[in-house]
Amino acid sequence: MLNRIIDILKSNKDISDWKLVQNVTEANELFLIKKAIDMPRTKRVVNIEVTVYRDFEENGSKYRGSSIVKIPPTMTDEEIASTIKEGVFAATFVKNEYYPLPSRSDRELIAAESSFDTAPLNEWMPKIKDALYKYDNFKNGCINSAEIFLNKNDTTIINSKGINISFTGYSGHIEFIANWKEEGEEIELYKELMFSDFDEENLSGTAQEMLEMSKEKVNTKPTPNLGSFPVIITGSPAAELLKHYYIQSNAKHVYNHISTAKPSESIQGSDIKGDKINMVLDPAVKNSPVSAPVDNDGVTLARQSIIKDGVLQKYWGTTQYSHYLNVEPTGRINNMIFEGGSKTISEMRAEPYLEIAAFSDFQLSPMTGEFAGEIRLGWYFDGTTRTTVSGGSISGNLNALHNNMYLSKELQQCVAKEVFETLNYSGPKAVMLYNVLVAGN
Repeated sequence: MLNRIIDILKSNKDISDWKLVQNVTEANELFLIKKAIDMPRTKRVVNIEVTVYRDFEENGSKYRGSSIVKIPPTMTDEEIASTIKEGVFAATFVKNEYYPLPSRSDRELIAAESSFDTAPLNEWMPKIKDALYKYDNFKNGCINSAEIFLNKNDTTIINSKGINISFTGYSGHIEFIANWKEEGEEIELYKELMFSDFDEENLSGTAQEMLEMSKEKVNTKPTPNLGSFPVIITGSPAAELLKHYYIQSNAKHVYNHISTAKPSESIQGSDIKGDKINMVLDPAVKNSPVSAPVDNDGVTLARQSIIKDGVLQKYWGTTQYSHYLNVEPTGRINNMIFEGGSKTISEMRAEPYLEIAAFSDFQLSPMTGEFAGEIRLGWYFDGTTRTTVSGGSISGNLNALHNNMYLSKELQQCVAKEVFETLNYSGPKAVMLYNVLVAGN
């Protein structure tokens, strides 16, 4: 099939360059109501995407248009040629500054190992289920429902510049609802987990933590109106906060004037009193569903030091936007790793604070640094008593606060989403900020 598509692409003289990506996914799915299996399902899916590029000039400047078309495996040669022709026509309406496609590289491919390689996927599904429900033995609480997905993904990337790479990866995805009911209102908390290796402790520990959090939420009190106050952000919200530095160092956002970060300058401003940011990108993080030896353009990936002691070392980016900024492309790496800081979480809790473990909604502007979140679950410590709270909101500007920011020594690994991309975060489990505005409900 791929050879047929490539022959048709080569025969079309209106195409300047092309890229072909095939994903073959072997999927196992399990749907549960409480501990009972409601429905198991398996499937095999083949997706083929072709990107066609068409170059043209206007007023002495060179431009590149592109368009993506999907090619189902059942298409005839005539249907493939027609679909590609439509894609070429669509590409004439796209006007990007010219950029090259990556060429074949001799660099070694670095892949993350996974225990899922050692047995068929259907043998892992009962183990994943048992790990998730390991601590589901409370009288008033349980995992109300769960959906478990485990995929084996075989990817092939071929382009007109000589790239021809195939690799295999795994992606696991669990969505579950922790439920708790005593008297009055019934509490439900939603959790999403993503992984690429079997880690029983992580799966069972996360489920246990969510059950305990749902229990605590039963007896929450309204968040008090605290004004400007120290705030500790824990768990996945901490990843959402620190993701700001990943976005700020992206060549695409610099080119689009969303970020003003510059190499060799502090990304945290001057006079840093707290912990300094250290961030590397690594394409081969264990148990990350987005680990891959190459990016979607076929660029061979390698570990990159992006921020060191608060200073931006380099931009990271795809071939397109790196070319625009005249910097060496790193490729897109979706694993961000932050070093731990100088304080334990216990040390952070030594003074009055508002700690937040879950938001109903959290937003952070990559352009201004403004952030705001509605509190779903947290704890208020007045110096004597720790109280479970819910409701109200926090707001502030990270650019004004991150010179006095503290990162926990304790680390975590979790997912942080960025628009259409899934990111994997490895880093501090908690972030402490001062002078955050806390509005009560």
